[in-house]
Amino acid sequence: MLYDRYYACGAFQPCTGSGQFSVQNPTTEEQESVVKACSDSDLDAAIDSAKTGFSLWSRASMEVRQQVLANLEAEIAKRSEAIAESLAREIGCPMWLGALMQVPMALKGIQFAREGLVELQWSEQIGNGLVQRVPVGVIAAITPWNFPLHQIVAKVAPAIAAGCSVVLKPSELAPGAALLFMEAVHASGLPAGVVNMVWGGPELGERLVSHPDIQQISFTGSTAVGKKIMVAAAEHLKRSTLELGGKSAAVILPDADLEAALPVVLRMSAVNSGQACVSQSRLLVPESMLPAVETKLVSLVKTWPIGDPLDPATRLGPVANARQHARVTSMIDGALAQGARLLTGGTGRPAGRTHGWFCPITILSNVKPDMEIAQEEVFGPVLVILTYRSETEAVSLANGTRYGLSGAVWAGTVESATAFARKMKTGQVVINGAAQNLATPFGGWGDSGMGRENGRFGIEECLSYRSLHGA
Repeated sequence: MLYDRYYACGAFQPCTGSGQFSVQNPTTEEQESVVKACSDSDLDAAIDSAKTGFSLWSRASMEVRQQVLANLEAEIAKRSEAIAESLAREIGCPMWLGALMQVPMALKGIQFAREGLVELQWSEQIGNGLVQRVPVGVIAAITPWNFPLHQIVAKVAPAIAAGCSVVLKPSELAPGAALLFMEAVHASGLPAGVVNMVWGGPELGERLVSHPDIQQISFTGSTAVGKKIMVAAAEHLKRSTLELGGKSAAVILPDADLEAALPVVLRMSAVNSGQACVSQSRLLVPESMLPAVETKLVSLVKTWPIGDPLDPATRLGPVANARQHARVTSMIDGALAQGARLLTGGTGRPAGRTHGWFCPITILSNVKPDMEIAQEEVFGPVLVILTYRSETEAVSLANGTRYGLSGAVWAGTVESATAFARKMKTGQVVINGAAQNLATPFGGWGDSGMGRENGRFGIEECLSYRSLHGA
């Protein structure tokens, strides 16, 4: 597959850049597709298109915006199967996960953006002043490869709802979902210029965020890159929404139901091969419960068959690329060298696998809080267990990293779990395995970023205030 067209002025245009990116199938290690880079002139054309689109779309009625979002949701739903297959071939996401999580999350994101339009208070009278919420302008949206469709929707749908226009730079490592999204945009009835897309690597991203006609940046990715974007944004005084890394803790309190908790904890650490910013990669348990927790987790790993992501029986696919495979292996080796105890998994391919970037689910115990693997994001199917003796120590461990994106608490009652959750320095906490709620604000504290996405909160990120005195 050759991806050689960008999208601007309401049409697909030929990329004129000289570079290209190869996408390998993580199961076969063979080339799956090639992405041709955009040139500087292509980028300028996309930004000019977004400027024109904004001048029109910022005046669109709420009813028109809602209808376009409804159309976009329907067009993406038509492409669900093709999107799931592209995720399996390009990032190793099992078909079941694409069908049950990756695509539905995106559809929910559009639904909640549509509903957020009517939840927002767009204007209010304060004394002699009419306070209005108005769209920011042209937004640069830079999205990652791990949840490509969901992350695109999390940025583009609220921008559309707010009346903004977008220049999207999706990951060049997962182009299939991005192209299918843009085909849905093209069919949705959006005016030309409202949503535009360019292909490129870090260099194009740098030019995009520093361009004088970009008013706001929305980025999801690593903390290191997020800091560079923040520096560039500061130089040009651009607003930024940054959704960065995480090292989320799942806390088991002494009265928790292990039979209910541990299957969910394992799923939240292994789903998408652990390549999720909200991955619950640290498990905090009372010291007295450690033997029971270890035994149960090792048994549960057997319910996660590893294999070809196109096979319906596969629950765990490969990690997305060779670089990620090397990182996971290196971090496990480092933890073992520091004294961690291997319960299951480890480095190297699973038995019977001679190729593909497969990493078995790895569980490490005897992990100390100062170990790298307890502090830094692995982005692989690795769960580390830390023990505590008091609730005070558990709170300290939960808050003991530079990140604060997500977390979980399990307890005998919702009240006791909630009381603990209120002490956690993180953007969201899941209580006793509660269902995901994409209408609530999502974002991090500390090195996990700033700003919020989802629902009306995502729309608010794309708005500014204007006060009319005497109106």
